[in-house]
Amino acid sequence: MSDLFENQIQGINEPEFSVSEISNAIKRLIEEEFSYVRIRGEIGRVSLPRSGHVYLDLKDEKSVIAGVIWKGVADKLLTKPEEGMEVIARGRVTTFGGQSKYQIIIDDLRPAGVGALMAMLEKRKKQ
Repeated sequence: MSDLFENQIQGINEPEFSVSEISNAIKRLIEEEFSYVRIRGEIGRVSLPRSGHVYLDLKDEKSVIAGVIWKGVADKLLTKPEEGMEVIARGRVTTFGGQSKYQIIIDDLRPAGVGALMAMLEKRKKQ
């Protein structure tokens, strides 16, 4: 029983945050540290809603990060995202503070390397 009170007393000097406070602090840290990045990965799920925005997943062997391409950017992309493409995405990492989720807002998307570009061109020839 005394262990219960000792553990509570030891935590008294630790700062206390509301959920919103800690979520906003994490948002600031992530967005400052990774304000603009290039991420290499394979395009997973691609969603093309009527809004014209593009929602996709970038993945590698171990992880997945959500991505969004706003309509104005999507219309100008030279490389249109397709599931299975190996790409380099450039953009800003942002978070949804209210849900503790993060994503990359993509402003440029390119095939990753000459091999990926050649495979994409070959696939288009066959279509």
